[in-house]
Amino acid sequence: MDAKRRLFVGDLHGCLDELDGLLAKFAFRPGLDSLYSVGDVVGKGPRVPDTLRRLRALGAGVVLGNHDAFLVDAVHAPEAQRTRTQREYIDQLGTEAEDFAAYIGTWPLYIELADIILVHAGLEPGKKDPAAMRRRILLKIRTWDGMGENLDRPGDPPWFECVETDKTVIFGHWAQRGLIDLPRFKGLDTGCVYGGKLTGWCPEEDRFHQVEAKRAYSTFLKPD
Repeated sequence: MDAKRRLFVGDLHGCLDELDGLLAKFAFRPGLDSLYSVGDVVGKGPRVPDTLRRLRALGAGVVLGNHDAFLVDAVHAPEAQRTRTQREYIDQLGTEAEDFAAYIGTWPLYIELADIILVHAGLEPGKKDPAAMRRRILLKIRTWDGMGENLDRPGDPPWFECVETDKTVIFGHWAQRGLIDLPRFKGLDTGCVYGGKLTGWCPEEDRFHQVEAKRAYSTFLKPD
C-alpha cells in the first residue's frame, strides 16, 4: 500500500477552487491521505459555505482562526447589536449560518501531533504547553513585545524567533510576510484571497505545493 501523507494548507477564506486545485496537484487520496487547515476558512472569499462543506466531507483537521472566531461570535451576538462586518460574514453562509457556526465551534485552538503543532497564528513565547497559552495569542500573534499586549508591532521580532520547540510548528495568519520556511516553522499564508497563492506543505515529502489564485477576491484585511 502507498504511504499515507499529510497536507497542511494555508488560510483559505472561501477559496474553494484553489483548494480543489491544490488537492488535485497534490494527488490527494481521500481515505488515505489526511488534510489539515491552519484556519481562517471563512470571510472575504467567494465560496465560504462550499469550502466548509469540503473540509467537513474530507474529515479535515482544522484549527480555529481569528476570522472563524469572529464569525462564531457574530452568529451568537444579538441581531440588533451586530456590526456591518459581522452581518456580511453571516450573510455569506445564508440559511446555514448557525449550522456552520456549530461546526466551526468544534475546531480547537491547536492540534498537537507526534511531530507537529498546528496553530492559526503562532505560539506564546516563554511557555512550553500550548494548553497554557493565551487564546488571543494563538489566534492573533505576529510579533512579540515581551508581554503579549501588542501582537503586530513593527520593530518587534517575529514570534517564531522567540520560541523554542522540538516539533515543527505550522501556522498561517501572516499574508504580508508570505511563505515562511524554517527548519521548525512553516508559515503557509501566502495571500490566496488577495490574489497570491494557496500553499500546502507535506511533511512526509518535506515539500511545498502551491497553486495561483484565480484572481484577487479581497483587499480588506480586518477584522484582526
